[in-house]
Amino acid sequence: MNRARAEARGFTLVEVLVAAFVLVVGLTAVVTGLQYARGGIEAARGETTAAFLAEQRLEHLKAVSLASWPAADLRAGTTVEDYGSIANASAYRRVTTIADSPGGTCEERCKLAQVTVFYRPVTGSGQLDQERRLDVVTMLVSRN
Repeated sequence: MNRARAEARGFTLVEVLVAAFVLVVGLTAVVTGLQYARGGIEAARGETTAAFLAEQRLEHLKAVSLASWPAADLRAGTTVEDYGSIANASAYRRVTTIADSPGGTCEERCKLAQVTVFYRPVTGSGQLDQERRLDVVTMLVSRN
């Protein structure tokens, strides 16, 4: 009979407090982990978009080089696209540098094209982080 009364009694206040503490610690760890995961996802999204924008610019230059080697887009120099000037990518800026016959090895038949994309990733807390950059370099060669 004493056993039946002990089982019907329920949990003590100490047991409930310990269980609540364990739940709070576990939930805090899960929420912290989710914040880190979100920050990682945002950083990866920024890097992927930057790589896409650099490749997009290089593909444009390749297409121009196939159509007309002496085109204005392929002249030696630097082109700067500031924040807000790239369609559908206002949080990015892009710098394109073209050099004629780098190293003097290929005379007028090749150009070195470097595209640098800058961006500010969003941290897990929603703040803008320091500006990051992604560089992509390729050699353009005339088919003539």
